[in-house]
Amino acid sequence: MVYFSFKSIIMGNTSEMPKEEMEPHSTRKRFSAKFNLREFAGSLGDWGTLIPFVIGYISIVGLNPAGIFLCLGVTNIVLGIRFNLPLPVQPQKTIGTIAISQAWSPNLVISTGFGTGIIWTVLGFTKFLEKIVRKIPQVSVRGIQLGLGLILGWTALQLIGTDILIGVISFAVILVSFKFKKVPSSIILVVFGILLIIWNQSITLSDISIKLPVFTFQIPDWDNILWGMIIAGIAQLFLTLTNVMIATVSLIKELFPEKKDVVSASDLALNMGIMNIINPFLGGMPLCHGSGGLASQYAFGARTGGSMILEGILEIFLGLFLSETLLLIFRAFPQAILGAMLLYTALLLAKISFKDYSLKTMPIIVVSALFCLIFNITIGFLVGLGLYFFSKLIERKIEKKKEV
Repeated sequence: MVYFSFKSIIMGNTSEMPKEEMEPHSTRKRFSAKFNLREFAGSLGDWGTLIPFVIGYISIVGLNPAGIFLCLGVTNIVLGIRFNLPLPVQPQKTIGTIAISQAWSPNLVISTGFGTGIIWTVLGFTKFLEKIVRKIPQVSVRGIQLGLGLILGWTALQLIGTDILIGVISFAVILVSFKFKKVPSSIILVVFGILLIIWNQSITLSDISIKLPVFTFQIPDWDNILWGMIIAGIAQLFLTLTNVMIATVSLIKELFPEKKDVVSASDLALNMGIMNIINPFLGGMPLCHGSGGLASQYAFGARTGGSMILEGILEIFLGLFLSETLLLIFRAFPQAILGAMLLYTALLLAKISFKDYSLKTMPIIVVSALFCLIFNITIGFLVGLGLYFFSKLIERKIEKKKEV
C-alpha cells in the first residue's frame, strides 16, 4: 500500500501522489489549457478577414449560409484535433474577390474550389512542396510577412475610416486588455459590437429566428471547373504557394518553435486538398490556410488547437440554428471594430517580419512588401526573390575582385 501526505494534496505537490491520483489532475489541466477564455478569444481573432467574404458569398453569390458555416465548423474542429495548433481556415482570397466582384453563380464558385482541391491533394501526396519550401531564402519570407502586414493594415485603416471614433476606442480596448490581461479583448469587442447593433436598432428581437436550415447540395461541373481555374484558380494557386506553403510554415516555426516539425507544407497542401474536394458538395466556399489567420488567432490569445475546436463548435451552432439571421448580424456589425482587430494583427506580422534583419536584408524586405501591397503577394515574393539572388551575385563579384 502506498502512503502520501495530506499536505501534498493541499499544497499542490503531486510528486508524492500515486500515479492513479495524478492522472485525473493532469487530464483536467490539459483540458483547461485548451478550452479556456483565452483560447475562445483567440478563436474570434480571424473573423475580421472571414466576415467580409462570408457576407459577399451569401448576399451576392448566393451560397447557403448554413453550408458555409457547417463546412467551416467541421473543418476547424478536425484540424484542431489533428494538429493542436491555431491553424484556422480562411476563404481563398483570389477566388473570393473575383467571384464576389463578378457575381459568380454558386456552382462556378464551388467548382473552382473543387479544382484547387484536386491540385493540392496531388501536390500534398507527392511531397514536392517540401523541396520548394526548404530552398526559399528567409529574407523572401520576411518580405511576404511584412507585405501581408501592410495589406491587412491598409484594409484595417479603411474599415476604421467608416467610424473613426469606434475604431480608436476598439484599438484602445485591445491595448488596455493586453496590458492588464483580465478579459480577452476580442470578446469585449464582440460584445461591444452587439451592444452597438442593439443600440442603433439595426436588428430587433423579431429579426432573430432559431430554426434548422434547408441545405442545398451542389455538384461540381467540369466546364465550370475549367473556366473558374482559368479566371481565378491558377492565380489562387500561386498566392497560396507563397502565403500558405512558405509564410505559414515559417510563421509556425516562429511562434511555436517547439512544434516546428508538427506541420509541413505537404500537410497543409493535403488539408486544403481534402477540404476543397469535400466542402463543395455541401455548399461550402473555397477554403485555405493562411499566415494571416494564424497570426490573428495568436494575437488574440490562441495557443492550442482548442481555439479551432471552440470556433468550429460556434460555427456549427450558427449554421444549424441561426443561419437565416447571420447575414443581418454580419451586415450590421460595426466595420470599425473589425478594422481595429485587423490593425493589431497587421502590427504583429510587421514585428515578426523584422526579426533578425540586417542592413543588407532590410531593402529587400521593404521593396518586396511594397510590391505585395501594390500588386499582389505572388509578385512581391518574386521581386524579393529576384533581389535576393541579385544581391548574392553582386557579393560574389565583389569577393572575386578582392581575391584578385
